[in-house]
Amino acid sequence: MKKLTFLALIALFLSACSSVKVTTDWDPSADFRGYKTFNFSQSFDEIKVGDFDKRRIKNSISNELEKIGYVLSDQPDLLVNGYVTSVEKTVVTNTHYGGYGPYYYGWGGWYSTTDVNQYSEGTLIVSLIDVRNKQLVWEGRAEGIVQPSNAKKKTRATDEILRELFWKYPTK
Repeated sequence: MKKLTFLALIALFLSACSSVKVTTDWDPSADFRGYKTFNFSQSFDEIKVGDFDKRRIKNSISNELEKIGYVLSDQPDLLVNGYVTSVEKTVVTNTHYGGYGPYYYGWGGWYSTTDVNQYSEGTLIVSLIDVRNKQLVWEGRAEGIVQPSNAKKKTRATDEILRELFWKYPTK
């Protein structure tokens, strides 16, 4: 299961941003101007991914929140929580060929091919929780297909995905 969620995370990191579906939602009654600080929840450290990937995600989230103007603090206004999952999918494609020969001279015959492709689709969810009110105020979701790669590409893709995730964040 840990390997499966790791692959899901790789999917998010290594897919181009255009192939990653990003959605966000937030509480319209929340006063985002009142938040000044953030930190990561204890459950964030329990995400079932490798340590390197967890650090990549944390660094990218920190960078994005700092760009908005928030400061990392031991007594935060917002707690950051995360969740990673993946689903194995199979696509079966049947293609049929056939028909008449040239100038309708004789039967050309039928034949078909069947292609079976398996892939993993992963999801990364980042949630921001108002510490004072103990309720969710913002959530971002990124979904994509697993594509293996190296460490530099993972870091670059993580940064791009989280930049896109926080792009529509309600500004202060």
